[in-house]
Amino acid sequence: MKKKVLLMFPNTSNEGVMPLAVSILSTIAKEAGAEVRYFETSFYEKKVSSGEDREKTGEFKFVDRKEAIKLLPYGRLKEDFQALLSDYAPDILAVTANSLEYEFFCELIEEAELPARRPFIIVGGVHATVSPEEVIANKFVDALCLGEGEAPWEELLRRLDSGEEISKIQNLWVKTAAGITRNPIGPLLKEEELWKRPLDYSFFDERHFLKPFDGKIYHRGDIELSRGCPYACTYCVNSVFMGIYKGLGKFVRTRPFENLKEGIRREIAYGVEMLYLQDECFLSNPLKVLQDFCKWYGEEVRLPLLVQTRPETVTEERIKLIADMNVPVQISLGVESGSDRILKDICKRQAGAEQIKNAYRIIKKYKLRSTAYTMVGFPTETREEAFETIRLIRELDVDNSIMSIFFPFKGLPLRQFCLEKGYITGLEKARTFTEASILTGQPMTGAEIYNLRRTYSLYTKLPESYFPQIELCEKDFESNRKLFDELVALVNSSYYKSWNLK
Repeated sequence: MKKKVLLMFPNTSNEGVMPLAVSILSTIAKEAGAEVRYFETSFYEKKVSSGEDREKTGEFKFVDRKEAIKLLPYGRLKEDFQALLSDYAPDILAVTANSLEYEFFCELIEEAELPARRPFIIVGGVHATVSPEEVIANKFVDALCLGEGEAPWEELLRRLDSGEEISKIQNLWVKTAAGITRNPIGPLLKEEELWKRPLDYSFFDERHFLKPFDGKIYHRGDIELSRGCPYACTYCVNSVFMGIYKGLGKFVRTRPFENLKEGIRREIAYGVEMLYLQDECFLSNPLKVLQDFCKWYGEEVRLPLLVQTRPETVTEERIKLIADMNVPVQISLGVESGSDRILKDICKRQAGAEQIKNAYRIIKKYKLRSTAYTMVGFPTETREEAFETIRLIRELDVDNSIMSIFFPFKGLPLRQFCLEKGYITGLEKARTFTEASILTGQPMTGAEIYNLRRTYSLYTKLPESYFPQIELCEKDFESNRKLFDELVALVNSSYYKSWNLK
């Protein structure tokens, strides 16, 4: 009899996401002969997401999502989840989640009434990897997966189908009658294994491809050229993964080129208007890989392309390869801060402000669209240092920039620093990057950090003559809401440069 699998992605935003984990786990489960269904929380109206919040602050141009993506009332979410659990009665409930999503899953499963024949519940993804003891302690969770899940998922399904013992599978922590079996993590998959299976998109529809960008909604496809980042910043979960997998194989892996072509052609067949490369650091790929990719992409694909990379990887040779494709390209760089102290001492970044400036000079020389990601509320950061970031972004004259608020997610080196210094208790719930800082005992209060992020686009995009008005909005938002909205409207009408996608 076929095993019934229910894959679950507890998305906390109101936009469609196509998780790689769901796509590949579904492929593996179907190959194993299982029946597979999918439940996601994307299209139920929840609180304002980070993207919508950024539109209100002028970081993004406003997009009317309501016509393009119809959201169901939030009250339907738990009803629909319950109905699926009851009617489908899955043998296995497999959940993929980061920290925010894991908390949402906990809320949903605690209020659900599980079928009499309770499903085997396994949780994987970022949160299970960085905080396994917390996840395995959950009374509803039977097992968790650390790190990459392809191999352990395949083995778990095989053993469940054959009735074999499941407690001794690499990467899995499993509850047994004798206690919890904590198996060691296995080696990383090699390139030819990592991308050998096609992704299962059968659960996704038109809404999952619709992405707001530059004031419009586009049909966008997402693709991997490589997986893994060679940098280990203290505020990024990548540093945790590098530690977990140390000595267990090649951490940064590049997709075989013919396999990549096949993947992109498949995206094109879905009618996408632009592509987003999910690589955490696109320009860190080997030069030969970049040469082959840019030549082929510029000759055959020619769709607008979004990539992200690091200032350390920006060289004239590599940027010229991108420019020579002669297609619209947006390059996003993680700048984080304009303060060398924050960059070097707190974030452990290699590039300082001068190297960041040089990277953007090269990008602008080749007339490529640029974006900068920054952050505020790092532990020990002062208001003066936050304004070093603002001044740097103004000097760089980027096409767009967004600011996030630092959150010490579980597993991060900076979280341990905050715990040791007493800046957090460790019991705080996860927050989005646009919600108030949870750190205490800082040079700036949580409210000051929140208000500075809210007015960031005004400080970085409007002439300095507007600074007194912007500061009024920053310091007393409630009394200056009308002024704030007027300034945001001014940014939207005069600052943004339309991207020519032809």
